[in-house]
Amino acid sequence: MSYAHTEVAQIVAIGSNRCIGKDNELPWHISADLQHFKRMTTKANDGAIQGIVIMGRKTFESMNSKPLPKRVSFIITTQLDYAEKKGLVGKDNVYVVHNLDDALTQAASLAHGAHLDTIWVIGGERVFSDAFMYTDRIELTYVDIEITDCDAFYPELPSDFEISAESAQEHDEKSGLDFRFATYLKKEAK
Repeated sequence: MSYAHTEVAQIVAIGSNRCIGKDNELPWHISADLQHFKRMTTKANDGAIQGIVIMGRKTFESMNSKPLPKRVSFIITTQLDYAEKKGLVGKDNVYVVHNLDDALTQAASLAHGAHLDTIWVIGGERVFSDAFMYTDRIELTYVDIEITDCDAFYPELPSDFEISAESAQEHDEKSGLDFRFATYLKKEAK
């Protein structure tokens, strides 16, 4: 189910115990995964906007409260004065909204105008979970590590998603970690 004819996709790296974060940070650093994330969430086009991402407040803060370059960021928070507190009022590339529906509606409108076919949901745990009903595709990076003191987890995949592509296992020399990329698509309703 696309949102206003725009694909909604999730992108996330998860450990073997579904860990996605620890102390509001990524629990690993894998250059190839970060490059994959950037490649997936930006598309070269004529406009200034090359991608649209939706995230929760904590995810935004985990990125030093700075929007991603060449992408428009939608930040979901229940804090009504968040934009003012963070100095985000009037910024062209950042929108603070208070629920996922508003983020998706505004992002879809912006995507249409910018000729982008995908809106990316990039975290965290609750935003991923709430977005499943709108999500068409999930790009998962499986990292072969179990983080025992993890404090943020990727939810269980709903049964209406099936794997459509998977890379071979790769190895990151710097971190010593093995990882692989997988794409899941929502099954067509019968």
